[in-house]
Amino acid sequence: MGRTKLTIEDHAHHSHFTWEERIQMQYYYTGWHGHQKIRSPLLLGKIFGKHESTIRRELKRGMVTHEWDNPPFEHKVYNAEYAQKDAESQWSAKGPELKLGTDWALVQAVTHLIRNEHYSPYAVLAEFDSTGWPSDTRISEKTLYNYIQAGYMGDLSEKDLLYGGKRRKPKKEPRRHSRAAAAAKSISGRPREASERTEFGHWEIDTVVGGVGTSSVCLMTMTERKTRFEITRKIEDRTMKSVTHELDVLERQIGASLFQNMFKTVTGDNGSEFSDIEGIERSALSSKQRLTLYFAHPYSSFERGTNENHNGIIRRFIPKGSDIGSYTKQTIKSTQDWMNSYPRRILHGMTPLRALAAELPSEFCIPTILGGTP
Repeated sequence: MGRTKLTIEDHAHHSHFTWEERIQMQYYYTGWHGHQKIRSPLLLGKIFGKHESTIRRELKRGMVTHEWDNPPFEHKVYNAEYAQKDAESQWSAKGPELKLGTDWALVQAVTHLIRNEHYSPYAVLAEFDSTGWPSDTRISEKTLYNYIQAGYMGDLSEKDLLYGGKRRKPKKEPRRHSRAAAAAKSISGRPREASERTEFGHWEIDTVVGGVGTSSVCLMTMTERKTRFEITRKIEDRTMKSVTHELDVLERQIGASLFQNMFKTVTGDNGSEFSDIEGIERSALSSKQRLTLYFAHPYSSFERGTNENHNGIIRRFIPKGSDIGSYTKQTIKSTQDWMNSYPRRILHGMTPLRALAAELPSEFCIPTILGGTP
């Protein structure tokens, strides 16, 4: 006898399989549409990237029996429509079987940190581990990501996350330098310790500009490769004179001794604002060279990936198209301090400010202009 035709929706909530995956499962199980017939849960698990037991449960859910009376014959086959309908009906009947259940205290705490403090799921859980959980419920980072993606955390969505749910672009092959001066200072000659992040004091530098038609005021951003410590300064315009002047100001503010301990190399792009190599490298307080400048290859922003990622975070506070001149220096510093107080997975939950303090000799205190005592 035949089966009843089923009506379905595109995706079953709280399910290990999407509708598209179920269709693919049916094609493999039946050998339809040019697919190799595969019925082994182990092999199907490797194809779909899921555990063998997950595949077995899915096959059991979608198995349909076809029967014929003359002659008597019975044939079982996986059916995507039936599996989808079953998943949807279970969702409607029971609701989401979430670890957080009706724990709205946890939902509200997560929502606050992600939406108001711009934390990632990892940073949220690191904050809870450090300062205390809002309830007895404990969830993993993967679970929290899944709940946000599926819409189980109130009105939170991937757009509320730090990078708005965007994925990173693949790296491209670097191009050659077009300027002889930049080629002589190519990133290829940078110390191995800087590239491997095994030594403190190697920075990446860039400028962040405002929107078209706004003032010439922009930001000079610097990121330390090992600790991810951030320095963000408001400068008059995107010129080599302004960049060199701000480095002079920074050196005078923190002193020559601390500056030399903090800065060994700086890597910038091929922008004209970094073309005053001599001015950037020479000290404003002594006749010594204060740092060494290197240039990333043209169109190779991934070679300064840490700084680029930080610039993306800054855009969460200062959106593209806005007039940077309308933001006060205190607002800019608040953004810098937030980034330096943000728990990082790459630092095993430590903040960049604490990582910086661990790298500096004991006789140095972190000045207030850099975020103060951690």
